[in-house]
Amino acid sequence: MPVEGDNVVIDMAWDMIFDLPESPIYNMIQVNGWVTFQNGDGAGDLHLRCKHMYVRAGQVHIGSASTPFAAQAKITLIGEKESESTVFDNTIEAGNKVISNTGTIKMYGKSRTGKMSRLRAPVEKGATTF
Repeated sequence: MPVEGDNVVIDMAWDMIFDLPESPIYNMIQVNGWVTFQNGDGAGDLHLRCKHMYVRAGQVHIGSASTPFAAQAKITLIGEKESESTVFDNTIEAGNKVISNTGTIKMYGKSRTGKMSRLRAPVEKGATTF
């Protein structure tokens, strides 16, 4: 079981179930296989915490179209402005607190029950009305 500060690599042949109510803070998670957030009977809120997440050649699934995630799923990116940046291929600096995706990420949750609205114009920082 990975511990706080570890780099976690999910190999291509792996199909992992994430079932932690509160994970340790991992340094980097690289997904080459499958990671599925546990859903359904008895599954509760899940919280994945890391500094960087790279879905490289794999997939991350939270719920599905036919079975939306029933509880609350959170992915929290941990870091400070001064933290070391992630660099890809020695040419692209991505900053820190990053989810990079060249694979597949699918998230399905409960249907929204309230009304939604969309901003149709920019709102300036410090504005008290919009």
